[in-house]
Amino acid sequence: MKKINIRKVILITLGILLLIGAIYVALSYERVKAPAPTEEVEIIDNEVELSSETKSETVAKPPLSVTDYRELPQSDAVLTSVADNLDAPWAFTWLPSGELLVTERFGTLKIISPNTNETKTVSGLPDVFTGGQGGLLDVTVHPNFADNNFVYLSYAQGTQEGNRLRVARAQLNDAVLENLEVVFEVAQTKSGGQHFGSRFAWLPDETLLFSVGDGGNPPASYNGELIREQAQKLNAHLGKVIRINDDGSIPEDNPFAGRPDVQPEIWSYGHRNVQGLTYDSLRDQVIASEHGSKGGDELNALAAGKNYGWPRATFSTEYDLTGSAISPDQTLEVTEDPIAVWTPTIAPSSVAFYNGSQYGNDIEGDLFVAAMLLRSNTTLAAYASSPAGAIIRIINNEAGHITGQELINVGDFRVRSLAQGPDGFLYVLTDSTGRQSRAGNNDGALWKIESF
Repeated sequence: MKKINIRKVILITLGILLLIGAIYVALSYERVKAPAPTEEVEIIDNEVELSSETKSETVAKPPLSVTDYRELPQSDAVLTSVADNLDAPWAFTWLPSGELLVTERFGTLKIISPNTNETKTVSGLPDVFTGGQGGLLDVTVHPNFADNNFVYLSYAQGTQEGNRLRVARAQLNDAVLENLEVVFEVAQTKSGGQHFGSRFAWLPDETLLFSVGDGGNPPASYNGELIREQAQKLNAHLGKVIRINDDGSIPEDNPFAGRPDVQPEIWSYGHRNVQGLTYDSLRDQVIASEHGSKGGDELNALAAGKNYGWPRATFSTEYDLTGSAISPDQTLEVTEDPIAVWTPTIAPSSVAFYNGSQYGNDIEGDLFVAAMLLRSNTTLAAYASSPAGAIIRIINNEAGHITGQELINVGDFRVRSLAQGPDGFLYVLTDSTGRQSRAGNNDGALWKIESF
């Protein structure tokens, strides 16, 4: 009797499963494919009408920058350790005392003193859903924290079968959160653990922006269609950037405030999964970094009420063997174009506007993007591993147009977040390169970038 080659059988089985998945995604795409760009899209269930009226009235834009990170000039960062033994860290911010608040995705908030390395664990946190990409996510403090002690947290709430993003605020006294209240929650629940978005940015008027992801990749669905279609619906929070007052109320000048059957917190829409959000004070501009699907990661200059295309216009492709198109169009006249696109994937997990002087005068006004992990190419096989990341410097002119990019290596880490510190240096939050499904790895660290 001929001996069975087990390895060959396994490989053939995996190939068949991948082919079935590709066919399913292709069929799903046909069910929800966007209308041709020459057609107007009527409002159905409060879906956005893609007409010329929704396009920005702007002058000619600079050419769209589509970048292969492998072709960028590179430098190596010199790092100094600030804190280590962090467990799946996600975000950090400073307190007026100079101490740092750091979130760990599995539900822990820490206060870290960079001078003494003393670490305190904060009590009084809400329960969080930690499946998949869910958990305790971003943290920020109120612009007037010295007077009110308000800390804001974003987190996934619920179960694997039904969950949503929430934003809560509480007063931090010593290492205890008191008077915690939910100031926002996504209107609808979803299943699975993908695409929560969830990065904060304060505007000069002390209103709070934050992102909400589109709900997940195919075959994740909602109301009989792929859930990512919710990004184009104004009666849904999924796939949006949200703006609220510091108490959770709705700013009167929000772009859709007062319209019936529209979620009034929506500030911009047509987003897949924004995990970087920053305010450029030099140009009075909000900047967002956004995860694409397979390739097509984006950097966007946001404006109130505008549509950023997902999933109707995207450079991304499906997670299938052939890299089939998600949309027939990469750009549309009736949606806003990104200011930069990256393929292969860089997984942009954070973005920071730099206005310091620690690295020389030519750095002021530039953007720095945390590239969480750098995919080696655009094949499906490249997504089987979880490689190291880097930082990408975006060089801007006075008008905010991109004139160049630089890849800054920080080591064999995933790069989760970065921010400018009160001392004018950049700080970066890193984690191990493997996928972490439960607490206890303690491979995360916070670093100060001395030079690059």
